[in-house]
Amino acid sequence: MFLMWLCIALLIIALAIVLFIIFHKMPLLANIDVDNLPAEQAAAKKQEIINDRIRRQLAKHSWWWRNIVASLYTKIKEFFWRGYAKLNRLHRQQVKTKLQSRGLNRERAKELLVDAEEALSQGRFSEAEHLALEALELDQSQIDSFAFLANVYNEEKKYKEAQEVWHYIVKRLTQKYRAEELRRHPEAKNTKQKLAEYHYLLGQSYYRSDELERADHYLRQALKLAPKNPRYLDTMLAVSIMRKDRVTAVTVFDTLSAVDPGNGHLPDYLEQIRQL
Repeated sequence: MFLMWLCIALLIIALAIVLFIIFHKMPLLANIDVDNLPAEQAAAKKQEIINDRIRRQLAKHSWWWRNIVASLYTKIKEFFWRGYAKLNRLHRQQVKTKLQSRGLNRERAKELLVDAEEALSQGRFSEAEHLALEALELDQSQIDSFAFLANVYNEEKKYKEAQEVWHYIVKRLTQKYRAEELRRHPEAKNTKQKLAEYHYLLGQSYYRSDELERADHYLRQALKLAPKNPRYLDTMLAVSIMRKDRVTAVTVFDTLSAVDPGNGHLPDYLEQIRQL
């Protein structure tokens, strides 16, 4: 026990001596100028040399960039923009030429269509068809040209060809009408009337070729768009009677009687409905 206390006492005395020495020498350590030590001076000199070398290298590359690379970049940029401007002028010229050509083609197509209508009125169906196709080769943007061609096929009793053209017209006009309806475009009403008419003509073509189911379908589409059109109702009534669809026939007959009471076919239609 005595020995343990003796050891602790000696340890405390030794620690006190160390602390005394440190506090006694602290002022001297504080007055030492580290920057003036030889090793520190050498390290600082070395760092200064490295920094100076880096500055020289940067100045050298900066001169290279300013005098060589930058100049080359400026020339490439100018060359690019001159080429772009030239291409842009050529593109505008091509568009202008194309529009002028399209305008001439459209005028020529209209002239051919006038000739085709005259040929059709005189019963020259083959000539009318040829002229209509030639007009479409020049300008396919006009729905009326397709409609005329379909009408020529109908007159020639080429119902399949006529129906193919009517289908194309109906598809194009349906897309146009939906887009105009979505935008509330003022032309939507006019497009709707045309779409109804072309649905009717397609249904009428199927009626002429005795495809009554398809005729019924497209006539119904026409009546959805124009429910009180006497021509549509008249053809729909004839198709309903031929299909022996008494319910539809009675409904259409009542509507037709209200819309077109002077229709001379009404008595015949009524008799045929009674026999269904």
